[in-house]
Amino acid sequence: MRADTIDWRAGEVFVRRTKGKRDRVAPLLEETGAALADYILRARPKVDSPYLFLSFTPPVGPFKCASPVSRIVRKRLRHGGVELGRVAGAHLLRHSLATQLVRQRRPINEVADLLGHRSINTTALYVKVAASQLAEVALPFPGGVA
Repeated sequence: MRADTIDWRAGEVFVRRTKGKRDRVAPLLEETGAALADYILRARPKVDSPYLFLSFTPPVGPFKCASPVSRIVRKRLRHGGVELGRVAGAHLLRHSLATQLVRQRRPINEVADLLGHRSINTTALYVKVAASQLAEVALPFPGGVA
């Protein structure tokens, strides 16, 4: 991600060439914007690069692939005491976002758009809905038997 893809005033991030090979705009939450600003001002290596996130390992520069980012996420989750299952790392953040949005009862097409999915069927694979939520929307069993 390049630093020039953030529109601080509009609270948006322009995401280029996502997994689906499309460009899109994602919302930038206030807390996330504050955390990014803190990173830029206090933690980001002081090098002349248009990329926002840089490897601290020499040579300092942008990540060449997603693997180091997933390793960082896994390490921080373990450090925070999170038990990791089969899906861990950066991909877990996508699953968590989708699940959280569904718990907030956001429309599935909105979740799909935010994740950059062209098909709602793809989004359905990401989303793990709580059983209590399913019970709330379930139709009564024909004949009145529960």
